[in-house]
Amino acid sequence: MNDHQERGATGGQGFTLIELLIVIIIIGILAAIAIPMFLNQRDKAKVSNTKEGVHSIQIGVQSYATDQPADTYAQDADMATLADYVDNWPKNAYGNGDAAGYMTDADAPGDYNYIVDADPATSYGLGGYNKDADAYVLWVGDPDLNDIP
Repeated sequence: MNDHQERGATGGQGFTLIELLIVIIIIGILAAIAIPMFLNQRDKAKVSNTKEGVHSIQIGVQSYATDQPADTYAQDADMATLADYVDNWPKNAYGNGDAAGYMTDADAPGDYNYIVDADPATSYGLGGYNKDADAYVLWVGDPDLNDIP
């Protein structure tokens, strides 16, 4: 009689070393697939947060221009200027921004860049920076004002 038959016949309980190794290998493969996907989702969420923040500021800039007599855009798109037009100022998902963690017009990951064409401003551009602050995740407004290719 072989070992497998003896274990079953005597009522012995337990797993062989091969069975345990196979289970450990399967768990390792599943973890190798799942962990990178999870980390990628966190980056995507931060990019989505930046896009949403740029959109909120864009709505505020356009609402501000609508309320101006000559339909001109604000020279600065900051919390002080747009306080009446942006209900909840967006937070910076990358942990940058001002002391309270809000998005600012700065060259840092998760912040935004606001550009106007002149004074009075008749066109504007607004972009949100990616995690390396070397490209925009979203650019709205005049494409000619985009300063990052």
